[in-house]
Amino acid sequence: MTSDITAMLRDHEENLRQRMGEVTGFEGSPEDGSDANLLIEALGGLPQSTYVYRFLESGSALAAQGGRLEARLQGIHQWSTALAQALDEMFAKDPEAYNQALVALMDVTSRAVVAITQGWQAVRSQQSDSAAEHARRGMTRMQALQRINAAANSTLDLDQTLATTAHAVAEEMGADLCSIYLFDEVTRELALRATNGPRNSSLLTLALGVGYTGYVAEHGRPLLLRNALDDSRFAEEASAYETPYAGLLSVPIIFFTAEKLEGVISVQTHEPHLFTEDDVSFLEIVAGQIAMSIENGRIYAQTDEELRRRVHQLNTLYRVSTLVASTLVFENVLHTIVAQAVQLSGADRSVLFELDPATQTLSAVASHGFERLETTRITLPSGQCCAGRVVQTGSSSLKLDCMRTDEGCFLYGNAEAIDDQHAVLCVPLTARQGPVGSLCIFSNQRYMLNEHQLQLVSTFANVAAIAMENARLFEQTREGLRIKETLLNEMNHRVKNNLTQIAGILNIRRRRSQNPEVQQELLESVERIQGIAAAHDLLSTNLLSVARIDEIARKIAMIVQANLVPPHMTIRFHIGAIPYFLPTEEATTLAIVLNELISNAIEHGFEQREGGEIRISGARDGDLIVVHIADDGAGVPEGFSLDTAEGLGLQLVRGLVESGLRGGFKLSTVPGDPDIGEHSEGATDPILAAIPRDASQNPAIDARTWTIAEFTIAANLLDTVQPASASSRLADGGNR
Repeated sequence: MTSDITAMLRDHEENLRQRMGEVTGFEGSPEDGSDANLLIEALGGLPQSTYVYRFLESGSALAAQGGRLEARLQGIHQWSTALAQALDEMFAKDPEAYNQALVALMDVTSRAVVAITQGWQAVRSQQSDSAAEHARRGMTRMQALQRINAAANSTLDLDQTLATTAHAVAEEMGADLCSIYLFDEVTRELALRATNGPRNSSLLTLALGVGYTGYVAEHGRPLLLRNALDDSRFAEEASAYETPYAGLLSVPIIFFTAEKLEGVISVQTHEPHLFTEDDVSFLEIVAGQIAMSIENGRIYAQTDEELRRRVHQLNTLYRVSTLVASTLVFENVLHTIVAQAVQLSGADRSVLFELDPATQTLSAVASHGFERLETTRITLPSGQCCAGRVVQTGSSSLKLDCMRTDEGCFLYGNAEAIDDQHAVLCVPLTARQGPVGSLCIFSNQRYMLNEHQLQLVSTFANVAAIAMENARLFEQTREGLRIKETLLNEMNHRVKNNLTQIAGILNIRRRRSQNPEVQQELLESVERIQGIAAAHDLLSTNLLSVARIDEIARKIAMIVQANLVPPHMTIRFHIGAIPYFLPTEEATTLAIVLNELISNAIEHGFEQREGGEIRISGARDGDLIVVHIADDGAGVPEGFSLDTAEGLGLQLVRGLVESGLRGGFKLSTVPGDPDIGEHSEGATDPILAAIPRDASQNPAIDARTWTIAEFTIAANLLDTVQPASASSRLADGGNR
């Protein structure tokens, strides 16, 4: 347990005591000296040697008084579950802290169970004539419990924990077979999940009441038989194996806090054998540990699902932020902001206000979902209505039905516009120079957003504010030749910094996540953002924000090489000269397209390979620029069609090429030399031109199959002159 978690738990010690009292029915907090109180003290930083010793004493006292170990351990499980519920509530907003606290609780509980059992066994052994044998057996069983506890604490894979448990129990109890069945509440059946012996196909699933396994599950109590083959109720299951099993001890797995059946654990011997009461007690302890592992797995799954949901939200934030930052036309920026704000928050409608710094007046400049509302006529002074107050205070506002009660609201008295809307979230839009406006989001739901959702919307608002300011800056550059180049460079630099910040947020999430799938999704998102940021980096270093196609390709290749290529893989990139310049919007679109195609080639084309080659080339072909990305990977699957492909990456590429680059996209496979450098105007890819066309000179050419992703760019989008001489055209109006 880390010192930070220990300190946090110590600060919440009283809350834990109160919560335990509520859940377990105590009058007030647990009494001093009780096992419940000792659990809380152990979580709060009591030295391990101290609390283990006190649990040992507690177990010894229990045995000396003739108490039942099962009841005491059930109490430990009950108190541990109550503490787990309290931790879930306390750290609901901090999943990472919750996971650490839960692991600490599991460790303390396991040590408590082991210590109490050791103390109890020690006294009972002294009371028995076979003290030496009992001591030895107690030690081996403690070791078996420790193996089971270690398995449960080292992994959240339930099947692995159950497999370890089955082998440890069979070895400790001298049994020939240990089987663990788990109960499915949906099918009302018992399914075999772990065994140290053979698996009979007829016994993989059992109904309640069928055989000894179904009998124990249905009645909820242990079953002890010297020879199960002599009992007609159980003989069929016992003799279903190739070698029948006679001796039987079967115990239900019950989560006692909720009186919930989790399954059945059974041990069997080929020869008739009567297990002892100690055996029953030991197997009941194991069953209790299994029940806790199952519940802990469920809690982890719920936490993992929450992390997945947040990853999805962050990916959505990345996507909508990219859309907002992908255009510099002010009107387009405004309408994109209001549309994407609704999608990100799951709301219904939105209105965007822009602030006039001179008059401190807000004007509605865009809306989504308010088709009948004449937003162009709405003005508000700063400080009036939620929209005006958030600009003045700089803090978000979330209210219910304020448009019906606040006479200063711009919707007050307009029943047709209000319609069935209830919740209103207003966030300020603040850029580097100060407030630029506010964004109001409306929902027909009657609930408040949680803190994480508010943070997402607030982050989006920061992106929107920068996008608005960038768009304004771009319009101003078209009005004054003297400051055009400086303002455009600043714009792209700030967009790059903003995207870098988003990538930083995702990287923090990736490093904190322990789920490989979540880490991979976040890594791909970071790589895409960095690709767009690289395009803006190039634009910010060139005059008038234009960038060469091959420079963009090299930037993207370096980013993908650094982020996506595994250490064991070697990818050779060949990028030919493509001396054509693209302006801001098209350069950003090209960066996304190149990033997706190169990433797709590495992820799918070179899967399970140690390396490969990717060639990027392009040339003018009439009214089009044709760009090829060729890889010698696995090739296109048989029967593949872009029209039916469901992959997000290829669909994204196709949509961006058609809408943003006004071109087309296709994917093909070419055996041998791809010969992709020649076009109608005689241009030749300089990389491919240097490679011998004759297979006899280079046999490796014919040995490879190339997958070629080809897309075109409308030539009228290009700025084919040098960037330094293009400012004169911008002074004439900036038309592209």
